Amino acid sequence: MKVVVLGGGIAGVFVAYFLRERGFDVIGIGGELTYPLTSLVLTTSMPHVEDVELAWESLEIYRRFTHLSEVTSVDILPRWVDLSPLSRVPHDVVDRVEGLRLDPDEIAVVTTDYLVPVRRVVNALRKMLGFSEDYGLLKVEGGRAYVVANGRKIEGDVVVLAAGYRNSLIAREVGLEVPLAPYECYAVLSIVSWRARRYSIGDYVLGWYGRPAAPPFYIAGDGCGRYGEGPPPNYADRMGNLMSKRLGVAVPLYVKTGYCEVGPHGGPLYGKYPGLENLYVIGGFNGYGSMVGPALARRLADLVAGGGADDVFRLEKMPLQRRINPCEVAERHDWGGVLLRNS
Repeated sequence: MKVVVLGGGIAGVFVAYFLRERGFDVIGIGGELTYPLTSLVLTTSMPHVEDVELAWESLEIYRRFTHLSEVTSVDILPRWVDLSPLSRVPHDVVDRVEGLRLDPDEIAVVTTDYLVPVRRVVNALRKMLGFSEDYGLLKVEGGRAYVVANGRKIEGDVVVLAAGYRNSLIAREVGLEVPLAPYECYAVLSIVSWRARRYSIGDYVLGWYGRPAAPPFYIAGDGCGRYGEGPPPNYADRMGNLMSKRLGVAVPLYVKTGYCEVGPHGGPLYGKYPGLENLYVIGGFNGYGSMVGPALARRLADLVAGGGADDVFRLEKMPLQRRINPCEVAERHDWGGVLLRNS
């Protein structure tokens, strides 16, 4: 069987990899590689057991391709938060962390995060699998999907839409609705103390998260912006103030805008698109594709091959016509979503 994968990020290349492993003939249309040069974080500290399982699976998959550096993870939470989803995750609960300021009603959950050189891994897989750098468009004719790239019509027994934040935009161009929405995500390059730079931090009380970059830099971000609007005024200063409350001193230097995508339940989805014979979709990683993308890509490959799990991430369980405001959806991978639902 011939499969055309439209999208060359984490989801797209790993879907192609696992389908090739299962004997499929795969054509990958990747577009430009846009991942940052810095490593991305894989954490297993998440509030839903299903996401923790995906993170463990993804960790095992990455280790086929690269060495992962470890970093101490500190999640700052109110004392009342239920930590039972971490039953499979080695962790310590403490009320004091060197270099960080904690209030009496706060705890720190200390685990291990992993720094994934995503750009290097994705680039290697694109080369190995023969992905083109062309940009493709989705087309539909006679109840079947196909791709047009560089003026060529590319047909397959199966077409996989795995184009990241562009999924819903591409689908809408041919009159298809997918329950996904793009949004802007921002990061601030900062300088912090060497003590704070040792940690990957999720501050779910003040509402920001950060990770070490190349010395002496630290990268931090928060929240969500509407697609196409750019960062809010004084965003860097606001982030610097939030970090300083926790770290003592933080000097923001530069703001970078990225693009993310979310589904209606605040997390990723995958599955067969209803009403078309051969279209499958994977997306909605909400900025956490480095954590759960490889594992979910393997599940989609299983589905295409005739198997697949009946899990909470299946597209077939989502309302297709629902329009989403991405900035009003609580992220399911994020302990902050738990706080919102219980506030």
